[in-house]
Amino acid sequence: MTELAAASPTVVLAITAQDDIADQFPHIQAFQNVLIHMPSGNVKFVNLKPNTNVSLGKFGTFQADNLIGQPFGLSYEIYDQKGSIRPIKNWALSVVEDTTANNQTINDDATVQTLTHEEIEKLKAEGLKGNMAAEEIIKKMMESHTEFSKKTEYSKAKYIQRKKKKFMKVFTPVRPTLSSITEYFFNKNPDKIKNLRIDTLSQLLSLANIHANSKILVVDDTQGLIVAAVAERMGGYGTIVGLHEGEAHNYDILRYMNFSKHILDTIHTVPFSRVDPSVLDEPWEEKTTEELEKLSENEMKSYLRRKKAAEVRAHSRKLLFDGGFDGLVISSSYAPETVVEYLTKYVNGSRPVVIYSYHKEALLSAAHWMRKSSDYLQADITESSLRRYQVLPGRTHPEMNTSASGGYLLSGFRVIDCPFDPSLVPNENNRRGKKRKTETKKAGEGKKESVSTEAEPMASEPASLETSSS
Repeated sequence: MTELAAASPTVVLAITAQDDIADQFPHIQAFQNVLIHMPSGNVKFVNLKPNTNVSLGKFGTFQADNLIGQPFGLSYEIYDQKGSIRPIKNWALSVVEDTTANNQTINDDATVQTLTHEEIEKLKAEGLKGNMAAEEIIKKMMESHTEFSKKTEYSKAKYIQRKKKKFMKVFTPVRPTLSSITEYFFNKNPDKIKNLRIDTLSQLLSLANIHANSKILVVDDTQGLIVAAVAERMGGYGTIVGLHEGEAHNYDILRYMNFSKHILDTIHTVPFSRVDPSVLDEPWEEKTTEELEKLSENEMKSYLRRKKAAEVRAHSRKLLFDGGFDGLVISSSYAPETVVEYLTKYVNGSRPVVIYSYHKEALLSAAHWMRKSSDYLQADITESSLRRYQVLPGRTHPEMNTSASGGYLLSGFRVIDCPFDPSLVPNENNRRGKKRKTETKKAGEGKKESVSTEAEPMASEPASLETSSS
């Protein structure tokens, strides 16, 4: 009987610090940025610092220490004046029952609520003090509503939801990701990110073929949203060179993303004023050992800081001038065709070029220019469509209000025009010469046949002459 071979042990690769695996655990850490979703639908951005209080306005205040170490995505309730929090269960969605009730006989005015204004304010105060739970306040409001039983199940659900937004001291911490950050700024300040919507951003990353271990050239005027998206997709493996206006970049969104140093080290920036190779950097004067010994501690720190900044600038420019980029992504206030024309030389062949603009007209001239150029193929302008739906039992329908547009994308491929090589072109002269030679050969064979045919009558001529003479 053949013995079975022992199963080889499974090899588990060690997790290193640069893999940034700690950020993948769903627990909140100190000094992290967190998005706080409140019952009213508003979102607040918070940096959790230990030994501090976080105010949510009318929904109360909680201690940051109580949230540190808790999981993301759970809903928490503030239940006392000390700022203590506890996780709560979401109210389950129940199937709406069919009833014969309708809203035709409802008297919808202030008289249907038997609680007076003073009593309601007292309930609110008790809720803020933590002496009464929000569920109890909502239950009292429902019991004191004389017309509540006449409402349809849909109307009852809407009524309860409105009261939740007013009385529930509940919040949900959400991890800052590309999706949540884009949604936050698109709703709060769309001009900051040039009205770049999440569906358009996802299409941009797909068309630009962003992946790990790639080298991407980015021109970003969306406050760093595109750079952050590329960095998140690459996961800390690869190189990003960002071109920006001014001497210092304004990639503000990077500080919201909780990126590790491993990811941030892949981002290099170069100002537009230094993209010309003929413009030299300011010469760095290296101090001698004797000069360094004379510096004070603060002067030494300043010297080392300026030295490192000079080395970073030189390294970033070298990455740009070396070229070999795997893609070019542009979102700029300048004319797109001028930016593409100047940066094309740094992009490898058969690599994507993607341009974003909120205005289609800005891309039309660039698309026309790219289609006429021999350096690009498949220059197309696209627009994605996004419509949100309310998904509830028996109440699924599109939302009434939505954004008109999330911007336009112009995409194409950079190609390298092949120089003219006569050896690659079929030689028509050789074809004609061969044909002429064949025709000459056939003509020669035909001439030989005609000569042999004409030779026979010449032999019979003397006989005919003899006959005539006789």
